Amino acid sequence: MTVVLVAAIAGAGLTAIVTTEAIADPAPLPPGVTVPLAPPPVGSALPLAPPTAPVVPPPPTDAAQARDQYQQAQREAEALTEQWHAATDAHDTAETDAETARDAVEPAQEAAARAEADEEQYRSQLDVMALATFENGRLDQFDALLTSTSPQNFLDQMSALESLTAEHRVQLQEFEAKAAAARQARADADAAVARAQQTADDAQRTADDIKARKAAADIRIKDVERMISRLGPAERAKLLSPDEGAPIGIVLGSGIGAKALAMAATKLGRPYVWGASGPSSFDCSGLTSWAFKQVGMTLPRSSSAQSRIGTPVAWNDLQPGDLVFYYSPVSHVGIYAGGGKMINAPESGDVVKYQTVSRSAFSGARRL
Repeated sequence: MTVVLVAAIAGAGLTAIVTTEAIADPAPLPPGVTVPLAPPPVGSALPLAPPTAPVVPPPPTDAAQARDQYQQAQREAEALTEQWHAATDAHDTAETDAETARDAVEPAQEAAARAEADEEQYRSQLDVMALATFENGRLDQFDALLTSTSPQNFLDQMSALESLTAEHRVQLQEFEAKAAAARQARADADAAVARAQQTADDAQRTADDIKARKAAADIRIKDVERMISRLGPAERAKLLSPDEGAPIGIVLGSGIGAKALAMAATKLGRPYVWGASGPSSFDCSGLTSWAFKQVGMTLPRSSSAQSRIGTPVAWNDLQPGDLVFYYSPVSHVGIYAGGGKMINAPESGDVVKYQTVSRSAFSGARRL
């Protein structure tokens, strides 16, 4: 299948027309061009790495450069969008953790206050008990010697005194244990406050990073939209490969992936909008997360995070309903439909549709 791309040749006033392969199987990025790395997995150490500002290339001088820049812009925009999703997931997790920690602070502080009061009380009782044990023990032994009526009576009184002293020792040990518990409770409260503050600080740093990533994505998306707007309706239609149609003769199973595939098929033709997760528009991971949510499974929002859940599936073992991922690091996802095709939301300016899975872009698959 082929598409035609039309571009003005700078300085010549001419129009160049080239025929090229469908963008369903993207060409490698031009030498020296890199796509920013995806952020770390949800739940990993914060803050996320600083975003990389996209490098805007000079205007194309021929049709081949125009095509390369178009594909490059799409890849960068999609990668930045997925980074933004991952950063948002990390921020939401951090906020939840911070709220949980903050909820634990007040009870911990109250426990610390009670513990401090108990410790002071136990300390006073320890002092009194220690003094009584020392002084009374000596006097009681002397009294027993003077008042005993026989050697056996003296031994009986000494045995009773030793039992009382042992009881005092047990009480002393109990008070010491309670005092230690009070000190630990106070330390736990202090640690809870510190954890809450640290988690809140991490959440704020992540929120700031999200803003920077979103700004970078906005810039690159506008670049893509300007490229598309320069084309006439016919050229634009040729640039965006048509829906290839559902695979023929494929029998869907009853698993959750097959059910999600059926839900995704109800959104064929809906527009790609970056950051959208339905129900009327989608980006790539927005479509997959929406489809699985309809059948009772919540997925992470970014394609990178989705590529780490479920069971790995090899290229030759793909089944309808498997999640299919592109590129390394992962920045695109679709749902395998069988017959070498998948349903996906491809790129800015396009719509949800069936496309042939690109072997060269394929970086892995997962079964849920």
